Formats: sequence, structure tokens, C-alpha cells
Amino acid sequence: MNFVTDNIDKYTPIKKVNGKYIVSWGLTKNNNDTYTWKYYITDKKPTPETIKEEINTYINENVKKSIINDFTWNGMKVNLSIENQIDYKLLFDITLLQDGTNLPEVIKLKQGKETVHYSIESIEEFKDFMLNMNRHIRECLKQGRELKESIDYSEYIK
Repeated sequence: MNFVTDNIDKYTPIKKVNGKYIVSWGLTKNNNDTYTWKYYITDKKPTPETIKEEINTYINENVKKSIINDFTWNGMKVNLSIENQIDYKLLFDITLLQDGTNLPEVIKLKQGKETVHYSIESIEEFKDFMLNMNRHIRECLKQGRELKESIDYSEYIK
């Protein structure tokens, strides 16, 4: 996906240029009377189904990136790759099963550009970490769902 910032009169949901189709979406008004929108280019005339699929794929990819890269806990960045999510859940389950006797557990976080080995010392601290991680994931998914629901696909049916 690409982005454009221009006057509203330049926005067209679907435009054919030099035998290719430019599909635009996500029109947002800026503070300076301009608008920003996203677009992609395709060789074939898009159908409403292919447009929706393309936009949903873009949104899903961005939700995934947000889940992985945008979680901060105690002022430190946490990489929430699928592998890390599974590892954290497994460590948490073991901690609960062993009533915390396995603590402290060490997890890797980022503070600025530096990797920090952070020691989780208590079940309460681990619960806080896991609840905040879960809240972050749910919020990212909610934002993606709301964005998908806000798109008016009727402008592509003509």
C-alpha cells in the first residue's frame, strides 16, 4: 500500500491510468485542509471482493505488526512475536502450577535500543505482565476490526 496527501478533489475510489487500476481507500482529513488516503495498483479491474480482500490483508498485517512491536510494559518494549507469546504463556502457567517456586523468571525487554534481561520476581508481577499483554493484543484486534467495519465498500460498486 502507498499513501497520498492531496486535495479532496484528487481522491477517486477507482481510477484507470495507463491500463492499470488505482484503488484508493482510507480517506482521512488532515489539519491543513488536505486529505491522506491509501492506494494500491492492480493490472486487472478489481471487484468489490478483491478490493475488500486487499484492504483486509493490509489491515491484518498492520494489526499483527502492532501486536508484535507496540507493547510497552513498565516503560520497556516487549516483542510479542507468536513464539514469545507462547513462551510467556507457558512460563506463566508453570509459575501458577508451581505456586511461584520457579521465580524469578527472566524475560528479554527493550529499553531504548538496549536489550534488558528483566527478572520477574512474583506471581503478582507476572499477572500484571500477562494481563497487560492480553489487553494490548485485544486492543490491537479491536482497532483492526473497527477499521474494517468503518470502510464503505459501496463506493466501489458502480
